[in-house]
Amino acid sequence: MLIRLSGCFQLLEARVDWGQAKTLGLRLNRFAIRALILFAATLPAVPGQAMEIRQYDKMESQDRNEYVADLLTGTQKVLIDEGRSDLAARVNNLFTEKLGGDDLPLGLVEFGKNLALARVADAERAAQDPNAHRLEIEDAVLVTLQKNNIPLSRDFVRAFRAINSNFRPK
Repeated sequence: MLIRLSGCFQLLEARVDWGQAKTLGLRLNRFAIRALILFAATLPAVPGQAMEIRQYDKMESQDRNEYVADLLTGTQKVLIDEGRSDLAARVNNLFTEKLGGDDLPLGLVEFGKNLALARVADAERAAQDPNAHRLEIEDAVLVTLQKNNIPLSRDFVRAFRAINSNFRPK
């Protein structure tokens, strides 16, 4: 059931220059940005185990693809370990099944939008308070899961944030 998604991310990387993306064409409003920050702030943080967006953006494209693919594969594993194989299957479908004539799975498109929102929110927050907690890639994935009605327990979030704790870019 665990599926590597790096091929999908290469397609996504080819269509969107993540280093230059700000909004992916979305009309951002202050409510959406604040909602993302508020959601991320309510998640239990595990220091040193998640990757800040600004650090992620400095990685090579292949490393970024691998990082997110590992997160999604790890998400499924954590859910299976929790006895929630039904949710693991929903995560798998969200990030692998393409609807209609779409080029990308809905989960990847939504993740891209959430990541763009998180980049903007993170930059605005850091400009206001340089000591503020920086948003992380994991926050964008968690928001994507939540928006798709995948329940997030505190235990899941803790285990999720530790998935890539040993990741090292090549």
